[in-house]
Amino acid sequence: MILASHFKRFFRAAVLSTVALAWQGSAFAGPIAIQAPSGLHAGDQFRIIFVTPDVVNAVSNNITTYDNFVNTEAAGATYNGQTIHWSAVGSTDAVDAKVHIGQTGAAVYMANGTEVSTSDNSTGLWSGGDLLAQPTQDLAGNSYTSGVVWTGTSGIGTEYNTAVPGQGTVYWGLGATNNVTDKGTTYINNVEVGSLHATVGSYDWISLGFGVGLAPRTNSYQVYGISDVLTVPAAVPEPSTFLISGLGIVAIGVAKRFRKKI
Repeated sequence: MILASHFKRFFRAAVLSTVALAWQGSAFAGPIAIQAPSGLHAGDQFRIIFVTPDVVNAVSNNITTYDNFVNTEAAGATYNGQTIHWSAVGSTDAVDAKVHIGQTGAAVYMANGTEVSTSDNSTGLWSGGDLLAQPTQDLAGNSYTSGVVWTGTSGIGTEYNTAVPGQGTVYWGLGATNNVTDKGTTYINNVEVGSLHATVGSYDWISLGFGVGLAPRTNSYQVYGISDVLTVPAAVPEPSTFLISGLGIVAIGVAKRFRKKI
């Protein structure tokens, strides 16, 4: 009876330890953990694009300003246990968006696993054609289907510019300082924007064009952020599997030791 009592106490302690660890994991919930999109396999590469839930102005012509903003908005989101680095999807006089984020050939998804584009280069994201889905969600899965986003970018990933009669080529990137009058309308320090409307076509997500797609840089709008390239790791057993298996092995070992003594 004494041996049976010892074994019961040990087993109860093992179970309580497992429950405590599970509780601790949920009690100390950390940043959003990005999961690999369904259908990908070990070694496949992908990127995550999102729209920031908060807004910022477009006064700065330094792309680092917007990189810092989207990384703050990502709030330390992780993938495979590592914090993800994000880049702003935008252009300035110094750098085009497609150069800034890099063209790697990786497919682009939203955090919920919806594929946005088959690649991050001129055959996909910067093809100037329709995307598979509009990138209208933040990392928590909240959708934004109205309003505009600061981009300073054309549909092919370069700084947005137009030829204005009598004024030459005018650039409308992030932080732009311009003073242009065209057909009776004056544009002072305007920056190109994209649309969050779910029904827009072609490259409207990144560039709404001249006129309607221009806004004073002092306005406050959302920004797109895109992750570095992420790679699907080889499958490994869940930590909980190791824990339960370990406890089971220990329990069996103790039972055998008690049986030998009996």
